[in-house]
Amino acid sequence: MFPTNLSSKGQLTIPKKFRLRMKLTGRRSVLVEQRPDGIILVRPVRSVLQLAGTLSLKRPLLTPEQERRAVQDMLAKERGGRLN
Repeated sequence: MFPTNLSSKGQLTIPKKFRLRMKLTGRRSVLVEQRPDGIILVRPVRSVLQLAGTLSLKRPLLTPEQERRAVQDMLAKERGGRLN
């Protein structure tokens, strides 16, 4: 446990040991949450770039032409089979 201070503007300094452990640098965003028991959690917000590659696909990627055709088919079904 490390003591820290709350500024007059309501800003809290996260001790260096925790910033290093959480890999918080520069203007990185964090999520602050208060649990029902009063404990305050501070969690880093992951950027979209950090999430790249974390999802696995259940089907192969479509080519642009296959995607276009799939959208056209979906729109045709919504229109009751009419193309226009």
